[in-house]
Amino acid sequence: MQTTVADTSALISLAVPSADATYETTTNPDPLQLFFTSCTVHVPTQVETELRTTAQYTDIHAAAAANVLAANAHYHVENPLQRPDTPSSLPTYGLDEGETAGIILANARDVDGFLTDEFSGTNFALIHAALTGPRIVPAPRLVCDYARNEHITATEAQRLLSIMGQHRSWGSNPYVQQLLNTL
Repeated sequence: MQTTVADTSALISLAVPSADATYETTTNPDPLQLFFTSCTVHVPTQVETELRTTAQYTDIHAAAAANVLAANAHYHVENPLQRPDTPSSLPTYGLDEGETAGIILANARDVDGFLTDEFSGTNFALIHAALTGPRIVPAPRLVCDYARNEHITATEAQRLLSIMGQHRSWGSNPYVQQLLNTL
């Protein structure tokens, strides 16, 4: 994946390890850093707004959102509604504003992928149906792809998914378990 658009939840998930006091990113892989340095990342203004809102809290998700915002030199922010080739308002997909704006931007920019945390339930199907070119890339899949492509080891990917899963409530998700079984 050379170009991508990311939604709020996926960025927070990738930033959770660096916000977790038990995980040391100076000696272990940082999935957010891997993501920002491995491809060109676009973020809708709506996602940036959601990150700022989340960063105001006092939990690990707030710390993760703050980490993403601190890395703003590594992604491009754009309002998809101000492009000449997009609608002037967000369509109603049944998704949150950041996801919907991300889909609009991903389709308009014709990026390779749309990074999200949606990988089960109806939202996955909604996102998949709304994307006209980019493929949907769930955050856990991206971490496993880093291991498959030897950017990190399988053990490192397993540890990252364990830490991310603890804080993102998807540690025992069947999709994540299937990905782990492929490592």
